[in-house]
Amino acid sequence: MIDRISPTRLAQLRSLIARGQEARFYWWPEWEQLREDVLRLDNRECQLCKARGRYGRGSIVHHVRHLRDCPELALSVFDPDTGARQLITVCKSCHEEEHPEALRKASSAREPITEERWD
Repeated sequence: MIDRISPTRLAQLRSLIARGQEARFYWWPEWEQLREDVLRLDNRECQLCKARGRYGRGSIVHHVRHLRDCPELALSVFDPDTGARQLITVCKSCHEEEHPEALRKASSAREPITEERWD
């Protein structure tokens, strides 16, 4: 299991973040392997649902401290400063709760396609 990010990879990740391309990180082979390790570690169970006494099938590995804020923890299962988990398995619903800014808001008022109206 990968413990931390190398200085070279950290520089690459910081460059991606600066260009707004941090999503490319999720295609790195190191991430893909660590993601599988974390899913196995958590038995593919959502850790946030579990903390609430529920069962949720997890398929997403979530950075507790956001990737943009703490790129040095990008490949760390545990936060070395606190010992707390940095990467956890979550379900889609819980991940959306953690990242509401990522949800698209549908526009309620649309312009009519034509001038014709039925009122």
